Amino acid sequence: MLNLVESFLSIQGEGKFSGKLAYFFRFAGCNLRCVGFKNRAKSEKSGKTLIGCDTLRAVFVNEFKYKKISNCNELLKRIRQFKFQKPIIVITGGEPLIYYANSLFYEFISELLRQNYEVHFETNGTIFVEFDKFPNYKKCIFAISPKLNLSGEKKEKRLNFNALLNLKQNAKDSFYKFVITGKKSENDEICEILQNCENEVYCMPLGENLGELEKNAPKVAKFCIKNGYNYSDRLHIRISQR
Repeated sequence: MLNLVESFLSIQGEGKFSGKLAYFFRFAGCNLRCVGFKNRAKSEKSGKTLIGCDTLRAVFVNEFKYKKISNCNELLKRIRQFKFQKPIIVITGGEPLIYYANSLFYEFISELLRQNYEVHFETNGTIFVEFDKFPNYKKCIFAISPKLNLSGEKKEKRLNFNALLNLKQNAKDSFYKFVITGKKSENDEICEILQNCENEVYCMPLGENLGELEKNAPKVAKFCIKNGYNYSDRLHIRISQR
């Protein structure tokens, strides 16, 4: 059984594939809370205020109601047929890789690949995937968002260098994307990650709404230019609040 938070057609708003037509499947469950991001949402069940990342509904699994998925076709039928090109399929959460060994989850990913969809994972990079046991993940692309001190998580919980190396060495493609404010200390953290596992870097401005995004974007762009990183906007925030 899988808990599906939502599925929808949109554009990829972040990172290396920003602007591409994308169909998103968001699954519930995460091994981090990231209270440092200070986003808030009310629990559907208890009514209490929850604090964490911008996908709180996918993180606090005991506080919300989800669509229960027991069959692979329940997911596949959500993707309508496209006349000219297929969207990329983005598997996100929460942290979707907590399900990588789940038989239903793996069947779904395998069927997507069989139908020639390009499958992307959005992950925090803390889960060590057994690629030899589940080889179809080698055909997928991984957008990895290692959490920095800003997240509020302890370093030993948010950084798993063995898992990062494992993704880099086995995935079809991978890259890092970091949500930052543009402080020097954030570059020190990114450099430490790169020293342990090099990868292509995209930095994005912190902000859950258009005002915060526009305030932080210039600082983050300058940060990228100074330190030699790629800049990524957050298009989904811009287009959803116009």
